Amino acid sequence: MIRTYGALLVAQLQSASQYRVQIILWMLFAVVRPVIFLAAWVAVANAQGGQIGAYDVRDFAAYYIALSLVSCLTASWTVYEFEYEVRFGRLSPKLLRPLHPIHYAVVENFVAKLTQIVPLAIVLVFVSFTFEARFRTTPAHVVLFVVSVLLGATLSFLSGWVLATTAFWTTRVHSISTFWDRAGFIFAGQIAPLALLPGPLQMISLALPFGYILGVPAEILRGGVSVPTALLLMAGQAIWVAIFYVAFQRVWRAGVRQYSAVGA
Repeated sequence: MIRTYGALLVAQLQSASQYRVQIILWMLFAVVRPVIFLAAWVAVANAQGGQIGAYDVRDFAAYYIALSLVSCLTASWTVYEFEYEVRFGRLSPKLLRPLHPIHYAVVENFVAKLTQIVPLAIVLVFVSFTFEARFRTTPAHVVLFVVSVLLGATLSFLSGWVLATTAFWTTRVHSISTFWDRAGFIFAGQIAPLALLPGPLQMISLALPFGYILGVPAEILRGGVSVPTALLLMAGQAIWVAIFYVAFQRVWRAGVRQYSAVGA
């Protein structure tokens, strides 16, 4: 398996090198939206004396910088690509190979993050100095963040595959993925930090998987939660990862049994 992943990694790196402009555009998109919300919250905070709840301007800066990094590290777009593979019959050759199609997606996802993380980090350092971001991160938070962002990325990846496999029955999953993305936009901590959401919305965010993908790792990275609270939130991440892993196994087996390629 190590040799197989090595070969896939080399092939994907060669492929990614042909799309350098696209990689930069994806990286910029990962930064632009959080920076827009950061500027908006900074303006609101300044209008209210410099603080909203437990967040001042520098805290907002730290949160949205952390959110930008987490968004890059947890992004998954399988649901969009899988639909085309089903519709145009491109999935069929992969099903005939001894390697599960998910492994190709794992390597592609990893390479995309690898090519984006360095230029993204440079931009985020500049944004951090511009807004004088204040991180309350301790060494314990750093360790917990590494585990948390891995759980968040796994959750994002598996949930994307569960959504993607509905293409076995519906062929088109664009409407489903759009609804999922809109829900994530509201409940994942993109509009506002989870702690600033109204009570019912905050409860929904932590009852659903969205907040565990973005908001939780971002708060841990900026040191916005205590270590015991971080561990509790990470337990929620682990539970959702287990749920989507089981769901994927069952949905995939059922979908492959009745799969038939749809011609273009």
